[in-house]
Amino acid sequence: MTTTLEETTENETKPQNTPTDNACQNTESSTASSLPQEIMNIMEFLSLNAKIMFKSQQRDEPELQQIDKLKVALDVYQRNPQTFLIRFGQYLEEKHLQDFARLSIADSDEEMHLMVKEYQEKLKTRQRDVKNRRYAALQKLIKEGEYFSEQEMMKRQPELYQELVGQYLSSKEKQQRDSYDVRNTTFSGILMHNLEQEQLNEVMKKAEQHVQEETIQSSSTKEEQHVEKGILDNFEKEEDEIPLNCRQQWGNFENEQIACSSSKIHLKKSPVKKKLNTTPPPLKDLITADERELLRQEFISQMHEQFLTGQDEEFDYTNVDDNAQFDDLTLINQDKEDKYFDESDDEEDAHDGNERNVDGCKPNKMEQDEESEDELDVYMSHLNKHHSLQKNN
Repeated sequence: MTTTLEETTENETKPQNTPTDNACQNTESSTASSLPQEIMNIMEFLSLNAKIMFKSQQRDEPELQQIDKLKVALDVYQRNPQTFLIRFGQYLEEKHLQDFARLSIADSDEEMHLMVKEYQEKLKTRQRDVKNRRYAALQKLIKEGEYFSEQEMMKRQPELYQELVGQYLSSKEKQQRDSYDVRNTTFSGILMHNLEQEQLNEVMKKAEQHVQEETIQSSSTKEEQHVEKGILDNFEKEEDEIPLNCRQQWGNFENEQIACSSSKIHLKKSPVKKKLNTTPPPLKDLITADERELLRQEFISQMHEQFLTGQDEEFDYTNVDDNAQFDDLTLINQDKEDKYFDESDDEEDAHDGNERNVDGCKPNKMEQDEESEDELDVYMSHLNKHHSLQKNN
């Protein structure tokens, strides 16, 4: 088999792995395989975090792949676990910190254990902050009204909505729910709404079919259990109606059919009544208005719970979890007000000390009036500088 000139040139230009490179790769592979699985889980967890900068890159350089990030994290860990903890500790979760402290830190290394404890405290603070910020964002979205409106929640969770709310609505209520005010919109807005409404109707139709199938399946299962129970009860009743001597000494009769014929004839006279198949009434006619309202509140409560626990797939939590604007503004404003009034009290105390003249005598009426006017000017100037008035302006 001959080799062409092009193939020879191509093979020459391809970068060949040197024995040193192969040895390094084998060493990395063997070292990684010798690490505990918990440590490898930490490395993989870090490699999936897009917020971590594993190494500085130029603008034109391609983005690091996950395998490259994994190698960087492994290299840092193998060189110095303390450097690894300083660099990546803030991105680890509670379980990772526990595994790292157990597997990578000596019991006598108090400094490293203290670092892990500090990261754990920060993690608890972070979890509390995220929880509070999501709650503040929830209250804000509820107040604005759009994101947690019935229409928007129905779009995000059509099957849950249909199960708890939609299947109990009348045609008139559905029409009122889907109504659209065309007075304050453009023609393109109307077209867009109609398109979205058609798509939503398709989604709700599928959700309705799914809920109906589950309801029918649940009803048939209950009916089968009821029938089985009836058959079992009839079987036990048949056993009770068979003569005792026929059951106890069955093999001693010369003609068993004659001996038990009376019991069989008696059983034939009491056939099992067949259950008539009747169409059940609509579900909306089976529950009261109060029960419907309870189900609606249950749906809203579940939607709020999904938002707070981070299960709302339509919401970008990065805009809330890392946003200090959603911190407890009431507490922050209260601290500012306390500081302001403390400063005001200090100024009043200083003013009371300066009410007397240098000779220790009280000022006359004219001086008091002038000082009163000056005090008013100072007070009004100070009041105008108050942060609440500045916000209103």
